[in-house]
Amino acid sequence: MDERSRDWRTIVLAVGASGSALLALAAVPLLLAYTALASFRGELAGRVRSPLDVAVLAAALVVIGMVFLPAAYYSFQRLRGGDVPPAALKLLRVWQGILMVLLWLGAAVAAQLLLKQPILKWVTPAFYVIAIGLPVYFFARLATGGLRVGSRQRLWGVLAAGITLGTSLSIIAELLVALLGLVGVGIYVAAHPEQLAALKQIAAQLSNASGLDQVLNTAGPWLNNPVAILLALLFFSILSPIIEETAKSLATWTVFDHLTSSAQGFAVGAMSGAAFGLVESLLVSATPDSNWTTTLLVRGASTMMHIMAASLTGWGIATFRLTKRPARMIGMYALAMSLHGLWNACVVGITFGGLRTALNGNAPDAIGLVLMFAGGAVLLLLCLVIPLALGAINWRFRAASATANHGVTETPSELSSTTL
Repeated sequence: MDERSRDWRTIVLAVGASGSALLALAAVPLLLAYTALASFRGELAGRVRSPLDVAVLAAALVVIGMVFLPAAYYSFQRLRGGDVPPAALKLLRVWQGILMVLLWLGAAVAAQLLLKQPILKWVTPAFYVIAIGLPVYFFARLATGGLRVGSRQRLWGVLAAGITLGTSLSIIAELLVALLGLVGVGIYVAAHPEQLAALKQIAAQLSNASGLDQVLNTAGPWLNNPVAILLALLFFSILSPIIEETAKSLATWTVFDHLTSSAQGFAVGAMSGAAFGLVESLLVSATPDSNWTTTLLVRGASTMMHIMAASLTGWGIATFRLTKRPARMIGMYALAMSLHGLWNACVVGITFGGLRTALNGNAPDAIGLVLMFAGGAVLLLLCLVIPLALGAINWRFRAASATANHGVTETPSELSSTTL
């Protein structure tokens, strides 16, 4: 067994990726079998999730499980002492990009149209997977095409680490923050007993509400309170970006000592962001409803933001590895968190603006309109700027690499990573 196969990361990746794939894929038949049995016994009546919802969730688990399989395969190949070929990330051609965008839009629309068909609705999980997976692949290729990530083990290993480290740890951390928030609310209520009665009354009214209008009327005074939007901005635009960008960068840190260029860090970070965006989008949009097309399209745009932000932190980490100076890395982290925070702030503004407008009925609400317009305008600008930025940075790195390697011929073994 050579030095490459003894690397502890290869062992951890082999065990972790194979175990994760097994858990995700084994859960699918169990989930479907339980749903079929419960449906046969009539136990699903009145429950939130229908058999179609379960089928969509099962499709998400299949995709997540499949992402782990190549990482497990190449890790075991390395453990056996075999060579792992370099990852060939080809440039994304214009016609390919246009075709992917059209297929993405078509899949999102088809999923919604077929949702109410008695028989054809059962193919919507396939369109759901396409509508989520295509933008992930498109923006990942846009960021990494033509750049050298290293071996295929590293490429798929970063994707696997992006799921296990990035997604899982960020969910745990955000739940802990939410729990601390609830504890704080509990302490506040304990210090102000008069608020407890009001909260109980609102909870009772919400539980007895028969429609969305009653829910909005009941929660309206709270939603119109400036403190509500400030708390939402604190969590979604400050705390959440700090947690998620830190968690997403962990996959890049696992290969820190093998990063040989800023371009490689940028590409590795982009793959970690793609993994995070894939899992988040699959889980968030796994419930078909009347707005499914909108949800699928919005999740594609959100994935673009995750890839852009994670690629910036990867760029900073690689620069720190090469220069031993942390200033650029700190700046990249700050830029990534600011981009993520701005994106979430736009979503919060649109959400609260829409709620204020709905609560005021036919009467115009100036603040609500400003929140909706400003949030939508900035979000649209980001959707236009981020793809251009990904393509421009990719082109810059490829141009710099071509200049540096002019006249130098590299063998396949030199293009491959020594370990991961």
